Amino acid sequence: MYVYVENIDDSFIPLWITKLNQFDMKCEIHPDFSFNNQSGFLPFKIKFHDSKHQDMLNEEFRTGFEFDIDDFDFDSEIEKIKPKQNFFEKILNRKLSKVCFASPEIDQKLKRCKKVLYFRWGSSDSFELRMALLGSATLSVLTNGVCYDPQGDIWYDNSTIIEEALNGVLEYETALQPDKLVLYKFEEWL
Repeated sequence: MYVYVENIDDSFIPLWITKLNQFDMKCEIHPDFSFNNQSGFLPFKIKFHDSKHQDMLNEEFRTGFEFDIDDFDFDSEIEKIKPKQNFFEKILNRKLSKVCFASPEIDQKLKRCKKVLYFRWGSSDSFELRMALLGSATLSVLTNGVCYDPQGDIWYDNSTIIEEALNGVLEYETALQPDKLVLYKFEEWL
């Protein structure tokens, strides 16, 4: 997931955790985490209040996802995808059609964005998907950002993104058979 934001700083951390804790879990983020220097794996400690899988209750687990932050410049990105005029088009002074990064409506929102947050997950533990989807959805809403799923080529609407993410997470976790759960009990921060 990509989340495009105008601004992000550490004042969002407590808001983010408060929002994540509304999903039948208590979570903590690594104490050294900062949006100013994050690169690579971002660990979380989570404890579930409710779950279909009883062995997930009353235990603390370690999970996380790959989380990186880069600068984003809308105009530079448009230049990269803008078709180039060939020799004859230049001579005939033909105008190139306007290029969109996503759509005219989404492009208006992206023009104000200066950062892009990357949320990457795998299947090395059963909670990576939960934390990456809910993490990206909640940060998109908290920052008034724009969330994009490059795998499905979907630009999300912030008015429904959290509900969609939660439904996806619950569907995935409910489908997991108990013998297929990959869980890591929390022992200490990595």
